[in-house]
Amino acid sequence: MKKILITERSLIFSLLFFVFVVFSGCSPSLEDTSFIYKKTSEHYDEALKKNPDNLNLRIKLAEFYYSFNDHEKVRDLLTGIASEKAQIILAKALNKLKDYTHALELFNQVGEIDDAEYLYLYAYTCENKNLFPQAVELYEKVETPFKEAAQMRLKEIGIKIEEGVPSYIEDLLDEQAAFLSTLSDDEAVILLVDEDIEVTPQNTTTSSVHIIEKVLEERGKDIGEVKIGYDSTYERVELEFARTITPDGKVVYAGKENLRDVSKYMNFPLYSNAHLFIISMPSVEVGSIIEYKVKLYSSKLIDEDNFTFIYRLRERFPVAKASFRLSIPKQKKVGLRFLNQEYSGSFILEPKITKSTDKNTYLWQFLHIPAIVPEEKMPPYSEINPAIVISSFSSWQQVYLWWHDLFKDKLILPKDIKDFLNGLLKGADSDLEKAKRIYEFCSKDIRYVGVEYGESGYEPHTAAEVFWNRYGDCKDKATLLVALMRQAGLDAYPVLIPTRDVYPIDDDKPSVNFNHAIAAINLGDELIFMDATSSTTSLGDLPLGDQMRKVLVFFPDKYKIIDTPLLKNSEVVYDTDIKINKDEDASAEREITAKGTFASVQRYYFKNTHPQTIEEDIQERIAQISPFSKLIDYEIKNKDDFDKFPILKYTFGARQFLNPANDLRIMPPITDIDIDPGYIGREKREYPIDFSGLFKRVTGLEVTLPPNLTAKYVPTDKQVNTKWFDFSSQYKKGVDSLNIKRIFNIKQRTVPKEDYQQFKEELEKVFYILKEEIILQKQ
Repeated sequence: MKKILITERSLIFSLLFFVFVVFSGCSPSLEDTSFIYKKTSEHYDEALKKNPDNLNLRIKLAEFYYSFNDHEKVRDLLTGIASEKAQIILAKALNKLKDYTHALELFNQVGEIDDAEYLYLYAYTCENKNLFPQAVELYEKVETPFKEAAQMRLKEIGIKIEEGVPSYIEDLLDEQAAFLSTLSDDEAVILLVDEDIEVTPQNTTTSSVHIIEKVLEERGKDIGEVKIGYDSTYERVELEFARTITPDGKVVYAGKENLRDVSKYMNFPLYSNAHLFIISMPSVEVGSIIEYKVKLYSSKLIDEDNFTFIYRLRERFPVAKASFRLSIPKQKKVGLRFLNQEYSGSFILEPKITKSTDKNTYLWQFLHIPAIVPEEKMPPYSEINPAIVISSFSSWQQVYLWWHDLFKDKLILPKDIKDFLNGLLKGADSDLEKAKRIYEFCSKDIRYVGVEYGESGYEPHTAAEVFWNRYGDCKDKATLLVALMRQAGLDAYPVLIPTRDVYPIDDDKPSVNFNHAIAAINLGDELIFMDATSSTTSLGDLPLGDQMRKVLVFFPDKYKIIDTPLLKNSEVVYDTDIKINKDEDASAEREITAKGTFASVQRYYFKNTHPQTIEEDIQERIAQISPFSKLIDYEIKNKDDFDKFPILKYTFGARQFLNPANDLRIMPPITDIDIDPGYIGREKREYPIDFSGLFKRVTGLEVTLPPNLTAKYVPTDKQVNTKWFDFSSQYKKGVDSLNIKRIFNIKQRTVPKEDYQQFKEELEKVFYILKEEIILQKQ
């Protein structure tokens, strides 16, 4: 016991000696400080080994380490110690280590104390946990020597209000007054969008954007939520300022409490580098002007040497004035591609090029760009919005080599995964069966994280990481799928694809504007594309967004640009059997079979919808046939079996099923063709009609009549055949029965706007046919 006391006194003496040297006017050398630190640590180690429960010793040493900024050792010493003094020191150290979550827990346990540094760090912790009101309250209580720093933090956190609209904004409003007067229905207007990208000789980029917008209608206030996505691994965002100019002329600057920088996929650590920088603009109301300037710095290009930029001309709101500048080193060459020029009107997409000794600058300037006004059943924006694709890639071979190097080492599988694969394929007697089992494992059992390709980087994680984590984005799932396929002896390849939401690629002008990754497999000399991100799509089918797209297929020693197929197997079949009794009540059985894309959608609905909701949806459906309908039972078949079509089967009854008309009875309309009137809801269209894909709907209805009812009028068979669709309606009359069959078959994915009037006339014929009724005579 005596030796322990002596050691503790020696330690305390060392601490006192250190304090004496520092504050007595002497300036110890680095060697002296290191000597004191070393000797004190040695004393501490010896003392703590002999008496680890000596709380006083532990706290003294923690204070010593804290004074030397050795916060990790403070954490090691005091974690789990219940003493309030220990918690105070530990909370401060955790703040210094940026472990704000655990620091806040301790600060809240201890509460406020009369210590300026403690209060400042408590407030700073709250600030970093976005607890701004609590942080402000604490900062206001901080005294010297931390008062000045606390006041600086208060200025950073809160909004700042000034008077007077900046003169250049007033000039802009005057300049664009005539254009603004034409905007009667728009919810907001972009007064100015000024973008500037500079590519440096070191292959870094600096992008700046200056935006000025005005809220015109209540529904336009959502422009006050500004979201900027970036990859935190290689990029950083710098906000120059963000402010709102209110209708009465006040200028309200956003403070830190209006900003967020968060991981977009915080539940999935593999993609924690995908960040969102969010500005919640203050004081936004109708008539407000929103202005902000942001810079985005990137430390690398896509493949270290090359880039692809896409500039979209039109936006959700009209644009009064737009400018886009791209500066690149003189030695870099770029290719330009102009898309959807038929929608660009009088705008010139060719740039003005300025050449200097060390760089070339490309400049685009536009005035009075109209907004894209949505239409029912219109194509995605990628097919109607004019755009400029700027790429420095000189060949597709260059793109192939870049991404091939990123994924090739990720396909290696360790022994334990190979053993798993052997078990998965046990009993599989064909390449097709092997491919199906692997594909279904990757699509069903590996969760999909909806991270767009490139959003968290271009390099996939290893197949082993994805396998053991049991989740992945598109490029990760494709990597695992290809790795397992190849291990099974199958020829499988990664594929980069721009889905329909993204501008297409071109055979002759290479660029990296892919937003998705899938895979392909060669089976029986047929290349089959597979999208494992869809957990309900069968092998051989594809989601609509993947169909009829040019894709880049990565074969082991070469690339090919290939078109994915436009599948024609999407079909939904309704078979309904209705029996009507002499009291005009009905009992019915219905079976719905979904194929192709419809099968994928139906499986997803079955797997992700609560049974009670399914039951309510069916009840709502049969109530459209008769308001007196009541569901009796329903059954779902094959929702997990990709080899069979999913089927929904249900029975229902309906009182007073027929519509009365004196001694006549009218059959309620029973058709599941489900043609959307939105297809022909306009007098004229700005854009084509888009069906998304090709599909067929088939309805079969068998009605059994009681002896006291006969068919007085049954419509005749009719057909409407066009280049866009075929429709047929057939009736067969029996002694005591009626049989009705209707087919609606879409043959083209889109209807060009110049064909709209003719299409509308033809589809109106179909709607008229569907209005025809069956009339029964009561005996």
